[in-house]
Amino acid sequence: MSIEAMKQWREVLERAAELLTRVGLCFKGIDKTITSIDQAIAEAEKQEPVAYDIRCDNCGGDGYDPKDSNYFCSSCEGAGFLEKLFYTHPQPKREPLTEEQARALFGEFYNMAVIRNVEAAHGIKENT
Repeated sequence: MSIEAMKQWREVLERAAELLTRVGLCFKGIDKTITSIDQAIAEAEKQEPVAYDIRCDNCGGDGYDPKDSNYFCSSCEGAGFLEKLFYTHPQPKREPLTEEQARALFGEFYNMAVIRNVEAAHGIKENT
């Protein structure tokens, strides 16, 4: 989710909390959710973008003139452009299945040797 989208959700939640308060209702989860969104925004703002996309704000077309380092729209010759930045997200640590998890997934037909080979092929290593 983009930083802008998170900020929009935060604003929606704040407004909902205000409305609930006005009518005498309380929803304790909103404050906790707003705090979580604030933390996610702060974390996202620390990251450097890894790529970007620049599109015409009129039609979505693109174009770049390397001689002048200028952007132009190849479709409608628009002059305004929107820049969208892309960020990486930390990937969750992948851990091998336990025998209990394997049994729950595959029932009595599980084979730990096959499961370990599949995990190894995907870069999932046993904790040693």
